[in-house]
Amino acid sequence: MIVRLFSLIAGSLAALALLGMALLTLFDVVGRNLLRQPVPGATELTEIGLVAVTFLLYPLIAYRQSHISVDLFDDFMSPAVRRILGVIGNLLGGAVFAVFAWQLWKQADRLMGYGDVTSYLRLPLGPFVYFMAIASGATVIGFAVAAIATALGRDTTDDTGQIKSPGYE
Repeated sequence: MIVRLFSLIAGSLAALALLGMALLTLFDVVGRNLLRQPVPGATELTEIGLVAVTFLLYPLIAYRQSHISVDLFDDFMSPAVRRILGVIGNLLGGAVFAVFAWQLWKQADRLMGYGDVTSYLRLPLGPFVYFMAIASGATVIGFAVAAIATALGRDTTDDTGQIKSPGYE
């Protein structure tokens, strides 16, 4: 239930951020070409939107195991070997995102300490980097749950790619 709720909220927020970026780009182009007045700070807002979309979706991608993978040798391996490699892959992915979370948190602390802001809109950078660190931590959890599910021979998604409930009914 919590996983489905998180998936719904994160997916919806990512979709809204993507819609916002599309509308912002539309208004910026129309304003620049027809009115000779672009949207102030459009580039910075687009960058922030891209961060939001990307980092909101990382945990879902990790949990659903819908990241890019190459299965060149799957036909030559037994299911047990594929399962072991799946667990190892999820653990490695989790480890990489754990390092990301740690380093992003340290960077956010530095940015907050320095008072760094965006160049045009003067938005503080620290909160955005904290968000990236927290989302990276959530991605670690997604990889960990996927690793456990893979080790137990369960899949975290159904045939349509939708998230299964944690009980795997």
